[in-house]
Amino acid sequence: MSASPRPRFVWDTSALVAAWVERYPIDVLPPLWDRLTASIQAGEMIAPSEVKVELEKRSTELLDFLKPCDGFFVPTDELVLADVSAVLAEHPRLVMERKRSFAADPFVIAMARILGGVVVTEEGRGSTGKPKIPDVCEIYRIEYINLLDLIRRVGWKF
Repeated sequence: MSASPRPRFVWDTSALVAAWVERYPIDVLPPLWDRLTASIQAGEMIAPSEVKVELEKRSTELLDFLKPCDGFFVPTDELVLADVSAVLAEHPRLVMERKRSFAADPFVIAMARILGGVVVTEEGRGSTGKPKIPDVCEIYRIEYINLLDLIRRVGWKF
């Protein structure tokens, strides 16, 4: 995985689906998607390839929209995979056993941790017995924000 240009935001599936399906669909707010596409092409936004796998099950329309965005879905390299193993060793309940083969959460966390990125997620807090992305990010001191916070952070106005 190349660190240049250094991505700032690592996307979780929940943020993409919330934006596309629930809050800011392309037919209502096309400028959001234009800006997101430009930010992806500038190397400012990425997602681990495991997010793509989750999107195949949640929104093929969104996946089709993102196809031309080269570099958004970053393949897992050995460094990320090693960190995913470390994250899951410390937080085995981050993903449910039946989802472990395709759950993107530990990959999002590992990628952000390695690159010093900010996680973009719509997940809420979990519990000690069932942690979610925000819980694990706090433990590792990884910044996480939701979609609206991202829009404000990058200064997009519509």
